[in-house]
Amino acid sequence: MDPVTRAVAQQYSDYAYPKPIDDIGAHAAAGGMDLCDPALVGPLVWPEGPPRPDLDILVAGCGTQQAAWLAFTNPQARVVGVDLSSASLAHQRYLQDKHGLWNLELYEGDLREVGKLGRSFDLVVSTGVLHHLADPGEGLRALREVMRPDGAMTLMVYGATGRAGVYMLQDACRRLGLGQDAGGVAMVRAMLAALSPHHALQSYVARTRELAFDEAIVDTFLHPQDRAYTVPELLEWLEENGLAFQSWIDNSRYYPEAMIAEPVLSAVQSLPDREQWAVVEKLQGLQGIHMFTARHAGRAVPIGFSQPGWLDYRPRLQPGVVMKENGIVATRDVELGLNEGAAALVRAVNGIATISDILDSPAFAGSPRAAAESFAARVFDRLWKSGAVMFEAPRAGGRAGYERASRPPACRGWI
Repeated sequence: MDPVTRAVAQQYSDYAYPKPIDDIGAHAAAGGMDLCDPALVGPLVWPEGPPRPDLDILVAGCGTQQAAWLAFTNPQARVVGVDLSSASLAHQRYLQDKHGLWNLELYEGDLREVGKLGRSFDLVVSTGVLHHLADPGEGLRALREVMRPDGAMTLMVYGATGRAGVYMLQDACRRLGLGQDAGGVAMVRAMLAALSPHHALQSYVARTRELAFDEAIVDTFLHPQDRAYTVPELLEWLEENGLAFQSWIDNSRYYPEAMIAEPVLSAVQSLPDREQWAVVEKLQGLQGIHMFTARHAGRAVPIGFSQPGWLDYRPRLQPGVVMKENGIVATRDVELGLNEGAAALVRAVNGIATISDILDSPAFAGSPRAAAESFAARVFDRLWKSGAVMFEAPRAGGRAGYERASRPPACRGWI
């Protein structure tokens, strides 16, 4: 084991992270969710539909609960969790026993050696892990090698713009020689309390609730190894390691529609998507993490409203999105004001009707078809880029990508 890996393994044995939960069902009922969960965001991972209902899922760097969570919410799947920390895995086993998760296997080890399991997976999940490797590309390639040809990844790595203040404090901690003991944690808390109100870290602290826990203080400010990515760096990293970008989990943080006003909005919209993402990242300065999906090179399925087949998309609301009174759509981060026609489109979204079906409904019977299609394209494009909807795309040949199987009890599983 190399020195960096040894130090990281020791940290997560001393400070199991994230802070463990006691009951998955209770946590979910209180609003908890995992935005890499295919039961929630499946159409972002596979717009054309999952390769099979009984998915094989790898959680690489599963921490204290993620593998157990995905086994709980996807009971038809077979879930494998791998982690360096025996303390983290002990809590995963506690959750496994408590919830009777027969579909979960746990292994202690390095994700770079996951090929030794002799398994392949439909979905590879790795959140908050690869950026702690001395060579993140080495880890990404190891995960790519165990992903099936029609498989996908849901990943999270640190974002550079939203963590600028974090790296300033990390540097101060290193210069002070702070360790991961109680004294080091106490000194970090004192430094946070003494920050200038104009410090770059203040917005990060305001958005982050977990710093009440010592585990998060250590993970954020006293970690022996991490790196962060800008959007261009992330896309280059994927491509140089044989992967294709599929989608962001939350488009509102990358497209200008939700948070940027005119005249800047039109200027940014004139750019290709990748340039839009890079500009919005710098204008918002909020991306402390990037959460996204990726496929093998050449296997990504683009979503767009200028390409054939978009009328056959089945729109679905993103997790946590609600339609409020007065035509307001509320996402996790923003509220979108819609006119009466746009609000009618959103009210018709049920995960079953295609866009064409919606336009065939009596609510739109009085509009010329061409005008209705043009209007729907504009509305759904805005909702997609604002993180409010996702789309199930038809497979090649026109068949719907998602089969309408009955749901398991308590809505667990693919929805």
